[in-house]
Amino acid sequence: MLCDLNDSLGVRRKNSVDGGEGAHDRGKKMQKLSIELENLIKTADPDGIKFGELLHILSLRGFGFLLVLLSLPSALPIPAPGYSSPFALLIILLDLQIIAGRSSPVIPQRVHSKKISAKMVDLIQKRGIPFLRLIERFSKPRFGGLSERRLTRFILGIVILPVAIVMLIPIPGTNTVFSGAILLIGIGLANDDELFMLGGALVGLTAAAVVLTLLIAGGLALYHL
Repeated sequence: MLCDLNDSLGVRRKNSVDGGEGAHDRGKKMQKLSIELENLIKTADPDGIKFGELLHILSLRGFGFLLVLLSLPSALPIPAPGYSSPFALLIILLDLQIIAGRSSPVIPQRVHSKKISAKMVDLIQKRGIPFLRLIERFSKPRFGGLSERRLTRFILGIVILPVAIVMLIPIPGTNTVFSGAILLIGIGLANDDELFMLGGALVGLTAAAVVLTLLIAGGLALYHL
């Protein structure tokens, strides 16, 4: 069963494609995300945090902040085996909705009750939040709200899809690059920062092209042996 994130939490928001909130307000929200995540972790169940609790924080923030949340653990420059694949699947689910032109995410209802493990919460608290704070210092709304346009979001969705698909391939040392690219795009969407979106798109597409080229070349080499 699918659940509209805003409807399920009883939250009303304006359609971002039709205008939404001002860029200044979105910038302030992005700056507060690390603080809100930290406060949630401090008051959370020691055994882990329900995904629905995090969705509650993100209820007014849309796709960008969900992309930040889902890409953050794998984007950290530390070994994180097994983290990328489930998050990549959720990123693909969200991305297909971006491509389809939805203004707010639809999340499977059963995901709301799933718990993020205590180990993952500890990783987010000790490494993810400081990393996010560092990025928050450099991101700000710029270039006149291009992220509000449906065409811009469609193009970003097309960019994210191959990057997220390649994330599913268990290639050592690559997930940080792909997740980092999606993290930059998510911050750009959330904070109306087209520079971050462009940077994330270039990094993601370049890395995906390199990996796919190497895989094809390797396959051809094996075929001709």
